[in-house]
Amino acid sequence: MSFMDDLMNNRDKQIMAISIVFFVLAFPTYFFLQAANADSSANLTAVTLYEIDGEYTYIELDAGDEFIPNGDPLMIDDLHTDAIDDAEDLNIIGVRMTMSYTEAEEANGAGCAGPLGGQPAADTITGMTMHGDYNETASGSNEADSGSHTVVSVWVNTSLIDEEIVLMSKGEIISEIDSDGAGLGAYSAEISVDAQAGSGGFAPGCQKSDDGEDVTYTIELIVFDYDIKPFFEVIEEL
Repeated sequence: MSFMDDLMNNRDKQIMAISIVFFVLAFPTYFFLQAANADSSANLTAVTLYEIDGEYTYIELDAGDEFIPNGDPLMIDDLHTDAIDDAEDLNIIGVRMTMSYTEAEEANGAGCAGPLGGQPAADTITGMTMHGDYNETASGSNEADSGSHTVVSVWVNTSLIDEEIVLMSKGEIISEIDSDGAGLGAYSAEISVDAQAGSGGFAPGCQKSDDGEDVTYTIELIVFDYDIKPFFEVIEEL
């Protein structure tokens, strides 16, 4: 009886043959996957030169134009990343509120418009952004005319992003520039005005008042998309 005939009729030998074929096929695949996992882990922990290739984008959360009375802050609530499509897939690293404003001072009296009517007084506009433990405040002035400023709050290491080349492990870089979901959730903001009225100068009967400021604002999420690449220095031959 030939080997093939014996194999066709002997169940034990059939099982043994199938087992041999399985292990012959499975073992190389297993070791390949283990080697790939080892390489992936090594890539995360090996310290070498990397460059961070990234791009900032901004997603609007809210915008408005409001007259804000002196000493009566505007509260902006009910902002949430649930309103953003696929927000959980975004690397949200911060929030930015941009404000612009003009002088709203009023003058009463015939002489106010003349050269003796004095000048408006500068007002201070303060903005605050709030997201969990990440709160940031910044103030600006209309310089008695117009002005603008921004409030920026971030929760990653943006100084690392600004570096062209870094000597770190890939895992360390990711931990520094990836928010890991820290940007998800509720946001709020506050804008307050400290308005000052200028003097009437030397004009008889000139009176000035300033009840607040007209403030235009935009609140945006800061998103950073990145790719971390090994750095290879190209040496030109002379």
